[in-house]
Amino acid sequence: MKKFKLLITIGAVIMAIVTKAQNTTEKWYVGIGMHATDHTSVRGIFDGYFDTDDYSFSFPLSKLTVARSIGKNFAVDLQASISDMDNKRLKIKDEFFVLAGLGLRFTPLSESKSLRWLDPYVRVGANYHKYSYKGIKIVEDDPSTHLDAYDDDYNSDKNYKLGGKFTGKDDMFVVNGGVGINFWFTRNFGLNIESQYNWVTNQSKDYSDFFQHSASLIFKFGAKKEQPLPPPPVAPSDRDGDGIPDDQDRCPDTPGLPQFQGCPDTDGDGIPDDQDRCPNAAGPAQFQGCPDTDGDGIPDIDDACPTVKGPIENNGCPWETKDVTFKLKNINFEFNSSKLTAESLPLVNDAAKMLNDGSFDGKKFFVDGHTDRVGSVAVNNRISKQRAQSVVNELVKNGVSKDRLIARGFGKSELLCKQQDINAKKDDKGNILYPDQETCDRENRRVVILDQTGSKVSITEEVKVKTPSNRRR
Repeated sequence: MKKFKLLITIGAVIMAIVTKAQNTTEKWYVGIGMHATDHTSVRGIFDGYFDTDDYSFSFPLSKLTVARSIGKNFAVDLQASISDMDNKRLKIKDEFFVLAGLGLRFTPLSESKSLRWLDPYVRVGANYHKYSYKGIKIVEDDPSTHLDAYDDDYNSDKNYKLGGKFTGKDDMFVVNGGVGINFWFTRNFGLNIESQYNWVTNQSKDYSDFFQHSASLIFKFGAKKEQPLPPPPVAPSDRDGDGIPDDQDRCPDTPGLPQFQGCPDTDGDGIPDDQDRCPNAAGPAQFQGCPDTDGDGIPDIDDACPTVKGPIENNGCPWETKDVTFKLKNINFEFNSSKLTAESLPLVNDAAKMLNDGSFDGKKFFVDGHTDRVGSVAVNNRISKQRAQSVVNELVKNGVSKDRLIARGFGKSELLCKQQDINAKKDDKGNILYPDQETCDRENRRVVILDQTGSKVSITEEVKVKTPSNRRR
């Protein structure tokens, strides 16, 4: 009865430890079962190891185990075995048996995901052992009573009384080692099988050594707790609901696009509204998102005439013009020369401005030279061509592309006037008549600019900058 109470007390202590361990984050398990001892198989290497006739079996629930993992492949345990056991080697029957101690396990498959149900291990331990050998005497130097002689005649009916170092030994220190395996039927329930060799360190020989085999039901506790999910993060403020937090949104009160940091692009021209001078009309980046309808290089918002090309000097509107014929009457040359007179240079410059105006984009022109009546046809043809070329050269100096101009010479074939009666106004062919020959000859020495379709070109008589009434800034 006392033995049973001791067993219950040890079990209660172990269960208290395990129950407390359930609240930890470590892995624990407890095992409870029965064991058997074998004192005879130690006589040789596994001699009779599987001969159960030599086993002494305990009563059920005679062995308790508590184990705890301490790393990926290691665990420590506390084992306690209590029962009345036989020692069939020494013919001892129903002697009180205690084996209790600590052990260290190596578990090579504890981290295996594919073999979670199988958990083999190797164990070593240090233990307190109580077993009475009173009345057993071994005299090692007397062959007649030596234990080896007893072993040889083990099955006889002879009784041996052995003496020596054994006398009165009840409490011993035992070192054990062995192997075991856990079979997990579920995550927390399984079966443990274990076999260990126990070396009684008090004796110089194996007279009291023994094997212990056990089988236990095991229960796992204290599995690592599932970490609670963190609370969902507080959604950042997004007043306009465009999916871009206000602290990252350049336009937090207007839905927009991620590529523009939350700002809209109403006209779809790739320029966000907060950087677009014309957010409701698509335009290129060079004009800050404003269109240029007439293509004159002036955005509509700054163009007084957005649908008609014009120079920037006139705010995008074309110059007011007059017929070129009137203007070029004053472009004259020295006598018998292709050199422009000083008075004619400003007029050629005005003509250049007109030809560079957007109104004449892409047009090409004839520059036609004419002479008076004096001289031969050949000489006049040559000098008229030279005079036309002089005008071309001056126009090119003032920015007109050379590719747009062709110089021609007509000599005296197209005279504007002839010397006639002083009172005559026109001849019968419509030629204008002048009061004296010098004036007539000067008018004939001229240059005319025509576009290559044959129309005369309009050139500004006076540069006037038009101020548009609908100018926008």
